[in-house]
Amino acid sequence: MTEGKQRGGKRPGSGRKKGVQNKATIDLKGMAGEFTEEAIQVFVDVMRDTEAPAAVRVQAADKLLDRSHGRPSIHVEATQSGKLTPELLDRIKNEFVVRMEKARERQRQVYIERGLIDEDGNRLDRMR
Repeated sequence: MTEGKQRGGKRPGSGRKKGVQNKATIDLKGMAGEFTEEAIQVFVDVMRDTEAPAAVRVQAADKLLDRSHGRPSIHVEATQSGKLTPELLDRIKNEFVVRMEKARERQRQVYIERGLIDEDGNRLDRMR
């Protein structure tokens, strides 16, 4: 590689400056802002709907509280009760690998069920 020429990575002075709004979302926020009152009224209507499931009513009430009082802060307290030995780190790594393999297999099965791939993992043409 030729010295002095950068490829990839962060460069000094690049990117959006702090405090400058993202131009891609300014218009979207403005348009969405027109519907704020109506959206809040939907939350109120759902919360007051006695025929709606309780979980849905609670979720609507929670959304209203979040918007009026802000989301509650979450305090997490952690303590380390033992040493992170190389053996323990290996066990954690192996468990992670096993769980990721299971998750990938579940995702593969979902893709097969939805007709996105065949059993061999080949992408299927959905236009058939």
